[in-house]
Amino acid sequence: MKQALLFLGLSVLMGTIALFSLYGYDQNSTLHAAPVADAVTDTKTPFAEGCDKCHGHEPAYQEWRQAGHSHALVNLIEGPYELNTSCLSCHSAGYEIFSDRVYPGHTYNVKTAVNAVSCASCHSHTSKSEHLLVKPAKHLCVTCHKMDCGCAGAGIVHQSQSEMFLGREGAGVKRMPSPHVRAMKKRCVTCHMVKENPETVAQHGGHTFKAELSVCSTAGCHDSADNSMEVKLPQYRAEIEAKMQAVKTMLDATSNKTSQAYLDAKLNYDMVKGDSGYGLHNMPYANALLDYSLSLKSELE
Repeated sequence: MKQALLFLGLSVLMGTIALFSLYGYDQNSTLHAAPVADAVTDTKTPFAEGCDKCHGHEPAYQEWRQAGHSHALVNLIEGPYELNTSCLSCHSAGYEIFSDRVYPGHTYNVKTAVNAVSCASCHSHTSKSEHLLVKPAKHLCVTCHKMDCGCAGAGIVHQSQSEMFLGREGAGVKRMPSPHVRAMKKRCVTCHMVKENPETVAQHGGHTFKAELSVCSTAGCHDSADNSMEVKLPQYRAEIEAKMQAVKTMLDATSNKTSQAYLDAKLNYDMVKGDSGYGLHNMPYANALLDYSLSLKSELE
């Protein structure tokens, strides 16, 4: 019995030391966060990742520094919405890792958080999955890039990439999954992380998460001259922007902003806008949503 208790005590001690080592917490509580210029820093917090100590020279880390994810915490703090600790679940790595159970006396909140959406958001040294992912690639991005976070406030569409891609949750339009759903087995990473040379620091793809549109032609789907994304994208953007402006004008002119027609029209508008690519993740669905909103004009006058 004593041997068992001794073994258990040593295991807990070694696990605690490993956690401190992994997340960069030394005896002086020195911060080992990435030296991002506009990062929020607090040298007294133990919550910094410290991944740059081993991986700072690697292409993936250098690409991440160019990514919007590296500014997610700053954008949250400086953004227009009321701050809630729950917002950190998407805006800061560490929300689910750090707790009073691990660091007694240290509370992880919007004042003490220092990590943006960084390494631990997607990877863990304890994972047995490919690339040490904390979730399968097809489920990882949609954990945050979806409408139901609720942090921004009731009725506010903060993100809508998942719903747009899967073609659901809009008003007055039948379910309409993107044509890419079947073709893209790993979903988001198929376009957002592809790059030609894994040893180089990419400007698109990789851990920049900036979609590399050249994959559309190399995959054999949009390789003809009149079907290339270089030709179709400007046309599509012009079409969507015109409809977005028409819906916005209609919504702004409406005096009754509590009617079901107004709420439905605004939901569809907000979903397309919240897609960050103005519906690029599902062009047919984006057009259908806006067309339905415009069809409600007589009810809003």
